[in-house]
Amino acid sequence: MQEVTEENKVIVRDMLQRLAELIPSLTWRINNSYTDGLENTVLEILIFEDKTQTGRIAFQLEDGHVINYRYKNLEKRLPVDIVDMLLDVISFEME
Repeated sequence: MQEVTEENKVIVRDMLQRLAELIPSLTWRINNSYTDGLENTVLEILIFEDKTQTGRIAFQLEDGHVINYRYKNLEKRLPVDIVDMLLDVISFEME
């Protein structure tokens, strides 16, 4: 399980770095919102443009399930996986 968790971290970080390459004024950070000690970890991605928060994505690290999100005026749809979510965000920004 630890290998999957590390792989998810690397994929998410790489996709966020790609998003930052598309938008030079974009910054991001990942907060650990919740850990219950039973292999349930919820992380929260905060996305900023020019120091204004434009996105917030909460997901479960172990399986990549997105719990809730908001990103600009991107239409909401659930359930979704974190990789799919970040691909949607990158696609949204490329339009």
